[in-house]
Amino acid sequence: MPEIPFTRVVSVSSEDPRHPAQNLLDPDGGGKWRGAAAGEKQLSVVLELGESRPIHSLHIGNDGAAFVEVLGGSSAGGDFQVLLPSSALMSPSESRAGTGPRRVRLFGPEHLVGAKHTWDRLKVVLSQPYCQVRPFGLSFIRVFSAPEENEAPPEAPVRRLGPFVLRGEGAGSPPSRPPG
Repeated sequence: MPEIPFTRVVSVSSEDPRHPAQNLLDPDGGGKWRGAAAGEKQLSVVLELGESRPIHSLHIGNDGAAFVEVLGGSSAGGDFQVLLPSSALMSPSESRAGTGPRRVRLFGPEHLVGAKHTWDRLKVVLSQPYCQVRPFGLSFIRVFSAPEENEAPPEAPVRRLGPFVLRGEGAGSPPSRPPG
């Protein structure tokens, strides 16, 4: 699945000067986007995609938000339409306690309602109604298009466990045996 890069931040409702929305343009850069102050109930950012394509999946890295909703739109105009309905990133008890604020959620085609449309802008809406003492935002967001029909599936990565290399089933590995 090819990743669709973001080209610019079109608008943002609130941002901390140390964690601006511009950080979302480079998901590998390690920067995050946060609201300017604690106590905000909702934040939003509109990001422009590199090209207009159907969206197959989203990878979202949380930074303290309870809910996320993603809307798709066009730079030509018109209203934004729901792509990902409001989805929980943290439970109310986790939000109040501040536990697990940096989880990653992967949303595939089964979660996306407007996956057949082509979009060149995304509006990400975050909310945190349960905790008013900490600012919240996103660690990253990645957007992927559907794999091309002639595109080969990605190779499985080589995994290491200490000094050992774990291989997947397939060529070069002995046939699997049932346990026992």
